[in-house]
Amino acid sequence: MDKSFFKVSLTIALLLMSNLSWADISVSLKLDRTETLLADSVRLSVSVNGSRDSDLAPEISGLDSFEVRSGGTSSHFEFINGKMNYSMEYTYYIQPRNTGTFKIGPARVRIDGKNYTSNSTNLKVRQTEAGKGGDRGPIFLTAELSKLTVYVEEQAIYTLRLYLRRNVRNINLNLPESPSLNFKQIAKPVEYRSTISGKEYRVLEVRYTLLPSKTGRIEIEPAQMSMEVLNSRRRTGRHFFDDPFSSFTTGRPARVASESLQLTVNPLPEDGKPPDFSGLVGKFNMWSKLEPVNLKTGESATLTVTISGQGNVNRIPDLNLPELDHVKVYADKPVLETTQDSEGRKGSKIMKWALVPEKDGRLDVPPVTISFFDPGNHRYQNLKSSPYILSVMPGKKEQVALSHSSAPGAGNDGAVKQEIKELGRDIFPVHTALQNFKTDRRLQRDRWIFWAMLVFPFVLYVSALCGIKLRRQSRQGQPENLAKKAFRVFNKQLRSERLTCSRLLQLIRDYMNNRFGLSYGSLTPGEASNILISHGVNAETAGMLQQTMQLMENAEYTGKGNEDASVDTDLTKLVRQIEKEAQKK
Repeated sequence: MDKSFFKVSLTIALLLMSNLSWADISVSLKLDRTETLLADSVRLSVSVNGSRDSDLAPEISGLDSFEVRSGGTSSHFEFINGKMNYSMEYTYYIQPRNTGTFKIGPARVRIDGKNYTSNSTNLKVRQTEAGKGGDRGPIFLTAELSKLTVYVEEQAIYTLRLYLRRNVRNINLNLPESPSLNFKQIAKPVEYRSTISGKEYRVLEVRYTLLPSKTGRIEIEPAQMSMEVLNSRRRTGRHFFDDPFSSFTTGRPARVASESLQLTVNPLPEDGKPPDFSGLVGKFNMWSKLEPVNLKTGESATLTVTISGQGNVNRIPDLNLPELDHVKVYADKPVLETTQDSEGRKGSKIMKWALVPEKDGRLDVPPVTISFFDPGNHRYQNLKSSPYILSVMPGKKEQVALSHSSAPGAGNDGAVKQEIKELGRDIFPVHTALQNFKTDRRLQRDRWIFWAMLVFPFVLYVSALCGIKLRRQSRQGQPENLAKKAFRVFNKQLRSERLTCSRLLQLIRDYMNNRFGLSYGSLTPGEASNILISHGVNAETAGMLQQTMQLMENAEYTGKGNEDASVDTDLTKLVRQIEKEAQKK
């Protein structure tokens, strides 16, 4: 049954593969942020989609002013809408040597003898603030504004950076509260490393847009972060509970606060303000099209106007098309789409109108206009769509039917009497007796084929179900065998392999899954401790394993997952103690 099940599965897989296709090859380059300080590092990733292998690693332009360190590679496979896509991601960490604005990219990848090129992006590097030069301790928080003076409803970027030389957990953030400011987080928090006064920090950065609604001088109170700091210490003695790593004690609470900031909000100028100004502030552009431009009366053309840009995009107004002579206008519902990135809030509004001309000839479609305030140029600007001309041709004329009374040969009752004539015979034979409808052999064969195709999926399903059931029956005793071998396998791999932090964490997870018959893909330290306690393991023993897993997990999150883990026999003693206590239950 297992062989037949395998053959059927392989046949189905081959049939599916014959209808699949691979996604097109593409290369993209991305930075985790577009602005950084001279002392910080930036994460650069190059993604190659649609190919499993490349001839060489990517060649990236624009890195002459940076120190580059490889961050490894990762792969990903996905299957969407009948297309298979295999992607490779190359990660690098770049450290700037100079300040300025640098163009990073494009990245070039050679696959099967053909070159593929990615996009480019700009990175702005600023000098480290003077206030950050001194030693501010192992944990501190900074706040920064992209602009200290803005116009009302002009967005500014508020950046918080948490600098860490200690391991922490349970971080909570309290933002400043102000009735005239609206904080909105943009993008996802990023993590990187920075060196200050010769000391390396792990930095957590999060950005918000500020949209002031009132003018005047606004004081932004300090932001606060509360957390638990895990103090590392090494146990003494020769007890089997001794942790071979620098384990963590119970976290102690800590709170840090950023600087207070001053934001000056100026009113929009009255000089040059258009009468139709809607309060739109930022940088915007307009795009329009009309299609088709040649049509007939009664047909419709679609006018599309798109306004996009960066700023308070929610203020983009709904435009009204001027009245058009001899044209019916049907307005569609406007669609507003907004996005956010490290530079702020962006968006676009799409407006459409259906134009149905009622008269032939050349019809003018006038432009639509919109105004906004550009804070970069400190003045109002107008956007105007293109004017269009519709070339309208006459439509089909309606056919006038003759009345029966006027038709030749009509009688008093209006009916037309004509002689019926045979014009021809159908190409198919006309049967006049039932015996002509006998089922031939071809129809019978087609009927058998139809029933075979109808029943085959059911038979295939039953066969697969039986095969799976037999496999499950053959593996009923496997969990018990795995539990007995879990410690031996763990101990053997612990002694025979070169262990990194990531690999050791995976060995512990495999041991837990095999020992207790689990199937966790990513077992957390807290879950591991709870599972041990539920199986009779002492809370202190469970806590020791939890601390070890937490240490390895922190190493993964801080980019040290590929570094060697210093392991001695104490970890073996700890797992052996878990075995003893779990067997007592």
